[in-house]
Order: sequence, then C-alpha cells, then structure tokens
Amino acid sequence: MQARTTSSRTRLTDPTNRYELLAAHLAAARHEILAVIPAWPAPLRRACLRPRASRGPHGRIIVSRSCLLQVPRPEDGPEIRLADDHRTLLLVIDRRSAVHWDPANRNGTGPTIRPIADVAPLVNLFEDHWSRAAPLGAAPSWPVSDLEQRIVRHLASGMTDEAAANALRISTRTVQRHVRTMMERHGARSRLELGVHLANADLV
Repeated sequence: MQARTTSSRTRLTDPTNRYELLAAHLAAARHEILAVIPAWPAPLRRACLRPRASRGPHGRIIVSRSCLLQVPRPEDGPEIRLADDHRTLLLVIDRRSAVHWDPANRNGTGPTIRPIADVAPLVNLFEDHWSRAAPLGAAPSWPVSDLEQRIVRHLASGMTDEAAANALRISTRTVQRHVRTMMERHGARSRLELGVHLANADLV
C-alpha cells in the first residue's frame, strides 16, 4: 500500500491501485457507509453494493449523474441518490474513519484517510450533499406528456427521428425539439441517459 502519513492523516499516493485501496477500506465497514463518489469503477461499486441480506452495512451513496448507467436498483442494497457531476470523493465508515479528497484543493494530491476527530464535520458535509441530491428514480418536477412518452418509446424501439415523426404524424424538427427539451428538463447529457432516467422514474 503506497501511502504517506502526515500528522494523523494518511494520504493514498499511488494512483494505480487507489480504488482497490479505497475498496479495502470500505470492506472494513460493519454498520454504515456514507459515500459521495464522482466515478464508480468496479472495485468501489462492488464494495458499496453489498446487499443487506448478507448482513452488510447500511449504505447511503451519492453518485454523479454521469454514472447513471452503472447504478443498479437492488431491493436490499444501499440507498442511492444522484447529484450533478462533481469531483469530490468522500467515504465515511461507521462514523469512525473517513476518506476525503477534493481535487479543487491544491494542497491535496490524493485521497486522505482522516482521523476520528475529523469525522463529524465530514458527516455534516455528506448530509448537506445528501439533502441536495435526487433520489434514484424519483419523479421529476415536470411530468412527461403523452406525446413525449410516445416519442421516447418510438426512439427506444430503434426508430430514427424521421421514422418516429412519420409514425406520430409530426415533423422531424418537432421530435428533435421535444427530445432536447426533455434532456434539458431532466438534466440528461445524452438520449441514452434520458431514456434510463425516465425508465428509472417509471415515466415511459
């Protein structure tokens, strides 16, 4: 394990196996995991998604919207919320230890394992992120109209914009305008992300 200790903090300095080290840290959790995760590589996903049925810890996980396609919906897994894309990494394990990394802080060169004295403020930071994140599959503030639902279903079936427009007896430009509006409304950066978001919210 490549790490450097400064005072009572340990900084993970080896980027090649950083996520494996973080996953090992999460594996030590017995009761609770609080996590804000900007990217979700396989080692972190496996560590965070231990089902409660296996007596794993209760988890509350915040992931970037860009990770939406990697987010499962396990019935017995952690609570998951989505946030706008961010770069901050925060892991709190059993409220006794924490790992924090904010790349915007020029003094930090990698994730840092924090001592118990630093945990309470980091829990407060997590709760602030959690209160502003959107529950996975939560219905958006704006409903999807019948026409928008039909547009999405036609496109999801493999139709081109032109074919969907012909089937609905509207113009291709109208189809494209509705798709752009839905993407802006639901914070989707691609049509695929829009479709996944609407499906998770049971809107199509």
